[in-house]
Amino acid sequence: MQAGHHCDPITGKRRHPSSYGMQDPRTVFAALDLKPGDVFLDAGCGLGEYALEAARRVGPTGMVHAFDVTPGCIADLSSQAAALGLARLRACVADITRPLPLPDASVTVGLLGTVLHIPPVTRSMEAVFTEMRRVLRPGGRLGVIECSQHAPCGPPRSMRLPAARIVDALAACGFLPLAVNDFGNTYLALFQPSLS
Repeated sequence: MQAGHHCDPITGKRRHPSSYGMQDPRTVFAALDLKPGDVFLDAGCGLGEYALEAARRVGPTGMVHAFDVTPGCIADLSSQAAALGLARLRACVADITRPLPLPDASVTVGLLGTVLHIPPVTRSMEAVFTEMRRVLRPGGRLGVIECSQHAPCGPPRSMRLPAARIVDALAACGFLPLAVNDFGNTYLALFQPSLS
């Protein structure tokens, strides 16, 4: 299965495989349990494939926020959302390793889709997770997708993050693990902010 492509951070042109096509997106969204009216955050959205599907699922009563550091990706995603009539998708240039432009407890479901292995994000995981905890509502959920160690495509194996490392890092930032779904080439780890 061919994956999509991410944007080059300098030119904004498409490159590199995206995790969206590495597993059945329906399986991902079934695990995320996204419902009409939810507020979804795609942090590090790249081309925004997950954000576009989420916007369809949350419907006119929901909202999707899609953040990425690459202006070209955000411009492309905004154009696609407009063409598809997805008025409740807000794409914004933002660095997810810094404070997010969202109020406290404003997000129902957050997603970090194959971004944690990127070195600047890996180095800032604590800051990323702290911000995700801040913006998630009580009872909200955070999904983390990363490539499996044995996947034939994806980032170099030395950059891949085992699920156990993600679970430990999120636990240190006040998250409780809910499940780890193995999709073969990728895994989706689900978390909830602890009440304390």
